[in-house]
Amino acid sequence: MNCQDYMMSTKDLKRYNKKDFLSYASGFDYQIDIDEGNITGFKSDDEIKQSMKKWKINEFRDFYGFTHKNNDSGYELDARNYKCLDCLTTLKPDYTSQKNNYYCADCL
Repeated sequence: MNCQDYMMSTKDLKRYNKKDFLSYASGFDYQIDIDEGNITGFKSDDEIKQSMKKWKINEFRDFYGFTHKNNDSGYELDARNYKCLDCLTTLKPDYTSQKNNYYCADCL
């Protein structure tokens, strides 16, 4: 794989706002995750969805792990200020690779 395979510009992705995240959440049933202990602090799917209405945007970003998404391909990008795992320079969103694997263009 070369650098181009990893690079995705935020202009190609939709930046999710609170309304988008609430719509995204409506497509899930969190009850199994709650029952299995994967999501704590809530007793039901309805309870977490009601709580989400009060969440700030960063709470959604932390919970889902992305800020931008391509709704056609499903590609997700967390374009917050992360550091390269190799050289620790601050990454620009264009140089952020796949979710949870962050490297700058020089370190790919």
